Amino acid sequence: MAIASSRTNGFLFADLRDYTQFVDRHGDRAAAVLLDAYRGLVRAAVADFGGAEIKTEGDSFYVVFPSASSAVQCGLAILDAAARHGRDSGTPIQVGIGVHAGETVETDEGYVGSAVNMAARVCSQARAGELLVTDTVRALTRTMLPVRFVDRRSRRLKGISEPVTLYRVVAEGAAETGPPARETGRGWAGVGRTVQVAVLLTGLLIGGAAAGYLLLASQRPPGPAASPTASPAATFPTAEELALVESLPLPIRDECGRTIAQAERLGSVASVRCDLDIAADADTVWYDLFATRQQVATAFDVIRLRERPPFGDDCSPTVSRAYGNWSAGSTHSGSLMCFQTGGETWIVWTYPADRTMARAVRSGTTPADWSELYAWWDNIKLFQR
Repeated sequence: MAIASSRTNGFLFADLRDYTQFVDRHGDRAAAVLLDAYRGLVRAAVADFGGAEIKTEGDSFYVVFPSASSAVQCGLAILDAAARHGRDSGTPIQVGIGVHAGETVETDEGYVGSAVNMAARVCSQARAGELLVTDTVRALTRTMLPVRFVDRRSRRLKGISEPVTLYRVVAEGAAETGPPARETGRGWAGVGRTVQVAVLLTGLLIGGAAAGYLLLASQRPPGPAASPTASPAATFPTAEELALVESLPLPIRDECGRTIAQAERLGSVASVRCDLDIAADADTVWYDLFATRQQVATAFDVIRLRERPPFGDDCSPTVSRAYGNWSAGSTHSGSLMCFQTGGETWIVWTYPADRTMARAVRSGTTPADWSELYAWWDNIKLFQR
């Protein structure tokens, strides 16, 4: 049987962010001017890097390039032109871009293949001012382009069975316009933190409080790792996982699946990881169900002793490093901790009565990153059932 010939291309998708809100605030005329400027700068960059505009709908572009490198360079050029336009006109062009590369078959109706769908899904995860790429693109271009790849962690993308690791691309020497995050290849804690964790682990083991935990300081997220509570191959959800998922806030339940990565588990009865969509002010949130309240407290204390946030001040929109307690009338109460490390902002909280602990992370450590993550938590905390 003859197999259709294929070729490897770079695929770029670009979308305006918050365009509908811009129309509501500024009216149709201003929105038309913005859209025209956006389309003009995108098409200029596409022409400069040899791309072919396949489809444009409203504020969305679908472009194919002869290589992954040219797609990445075009994406950076679009972001640069958008930033210049914002500085010159006072009207920001908020664009998010996704790039993937792979084999496709060219037909009369365009390019057909999973690589196109992947690029579109990657774009859906990009915030304003971000160019996100897959590990495939990183592997193809990392020795070809003067750029840095900043780890934006693995994500569950709609229609893609396995989590996909995404990277934000930043031109070498350029000011970072998107939300900062940890660069790849660097441990988040460094050697000094590794020594601290080793000492902490030794103390906990001697005291018998951390049986079964293994701390890996060079892996994220913050927290002790342990043997999986359910085999990755087991059908999701198990009875324990189902009970946990059914207790979660309705807006995020559909985003959750079993926590697979060894370093992300806490030795709980059940653990789920929820990769949130671009509209959320948190990137990822983990929920862990424990056998006892004491295990909840122990897991919280392992993170607290490692990060050492100060006790006294409560986490608030302006206090991003602290630990203490939180409560919402007689509905919920527990422990609360917030800190920033390795280019990421974290908030960790417990529901002792439900034997549950949660951890949420957002890339970036600016005041805006923290205030938005805190506002997200302040909204979601009360919906735990």
